[in-house]
Amino acid sequence: MSYQSFEFLLFSAGILLLYYIVGRKGQKWVLLLANLVFYALAGTEYLPFLLVTLLASYGAGRWMGKIYEEADAELASCQTPAEKKQIKANAKARAKKVMLLALLISVGLLAVCKYTGFILQNVNILLAWLGFEQIGLFKMILPLGISYYTFMAVGYVLDIYWKRYGAEKNFVLYAVFLSYFPHIVQGPIDRYNKFKPQMAEGVKLSYKNITFGAQLALWGFFKKMVIADRLAPFVSNIFSQYDNYTGIIFVIAVVFYAFQLYADFSGCVDIVSGISQMFGIKLAQNFNHPFFAKNIPDFWRRWHMSLMEWFKDYIFYPVSTSNLVKKVRKRFRDKEQKKREELFASCFPALIVWIITGIWHGAAWKYVAWGLYNALLIILGNIFADFNKNAVQKLKIDEENFSWRLWQMLRTFALCCVGRIFSRADDLAAAFGIFKNMFSGLGMKYVAGGQLYRYGMGKMDFLVALTAMGILWAVDMLQEKMPLRETIAKQNLVFRWVLIYGCLFAVIIFGVYGPGYDASSFIYGQF
Repeated sequence: MSYQSFEFLLFSAGILLLYYIVGRKGQKWVLLLANLVFYALAGTEYLPFLLVTLLASYGAGRWMGKIYEEADAELASCQTPAEKKQIKANAKARAKKVMLLALLISVGLLAVCKYTGFILQNVNILLAWLGFEQIGLFKMILPLGISYYTFMAVGYVLDIYWKRYGAEKNFVLYAVFLSYFPHIVQGPIDRYNKFKPQMAEGVKLSYKNITFGAQLALWGFFKKMVIADRLAPFVSNIFSQYDNYTGIIFVIAVVFYAFQLYADFSGCVDIVSGISQMFGIKLAQNFNHPFFAKNIPDFWRRWHMSLMEWFKDYIFYPVSTSNLVKKVRKRFRDKEQKKREELFASCFPALIVWIITGIWHGAAWKYVAWGLYNALLIILGNIFADFNKNAVQKLKIDEENFSWRLWQMLRTFALCCVGRIFSRADDLAAAFGIFKNMFSGLGMKYVAGGQLYRYGMGKMDFLVALTAMGILWAVDMLQEKMPLRETIAKQNLVFRWVLIYGCLFAVIIFGVYGPGYDASSFIYGQF
């Protein structure tokens, strides 16, 4: 059941009606039932994987919670600081074993399902090179949304282990969180301590939640069906047949892909966030107008924010405070090497984060290359930070000047587009082939004389796509300056309904429709 399908809208409307009819006490049960039905419709064979992760993370949380409660009871009767320290250490050690067991189950399940084929393929390459017999390949089942609900479960387990909040004792509440149908397929990656308070006591019907949620979902449909799905044929044609082209057509395709990916992913997030807001539950923010970013770190703070924040909290900080990093930093503990210490402390964890980020996006070397590319940009940015700052000062550049900010945004967008070639190409060899063909000639024959309209998008499609992309840019610009939905809500009734009907009819008239839609039709649903 795809998020942009009529069946999903009908399903959500039915659940929403039942959700408010049963009242606050029964709402969590309605959501749990809805989650199970939604996931079962995607494939009943996926349910055992979700159930194992659910039980492992919930059970580990309860177990660690009990260990800490027992330790607190012992601490109350302790007399000396040494005894208290020992009790805390023992509790931490016991909880760590439970935490590691839960991570082994949850992450192990993700690794086996998602990376077994990739690992065996590379093992066979090595075996063939050594002259040994190859291993028989087999295809593992890849449960829907496993990359997302696994990270939410891991985050919950680590938060309990680090005592950021207490373990949840109500199984239904935790089950609703982990299996919540709006965010289970492609995020956002929510945190339990922020999700629970919104639905623990039930939700009162709110006109604002219904109207604002519907508006956000409608805007998501516009981005997905008018922009992303219209650009998709052109992008797919150029990337899949890259050997036939050279030059500037790749620039057009890469820019279109950047907008396609953004409209596709943020459109889906808007749809599910809008639906969720109608249930009175606000999902984590996932986008903050990344095309206005001034540098690469700023871009990734604005793009897929819940994932980047997850990596910051559960990978970057633990790595940066690990014993390995501490030992290396000790070697630079003098004034002459202070800068090297700071660079290592920031660059090494970033490298680890981006290698894992690449692997998380897909089991292929092209994603590893994409992750390393972004890590390289961030590391180079750290290395040359002082040089760049001094250069700006010496050249007397006004950093608040529009032309300078525009240059920063265009530079960042271009660098991100280069990285997108790695992730969008069929494989790593194809990515390098695209780079080679891109600089093999200007390639004007592929775009001149109406030739540009022969790759999956006609002249009218180009006009609609460019107009819609302009609207997207204008809306993002307004949202940078003001709370747009709240501002629109203050306008007169005629103006508001003109906007709403305009967006609705744009989706109906200019939306791209086709048979065979399913959840995998969203690009990030495949990650």
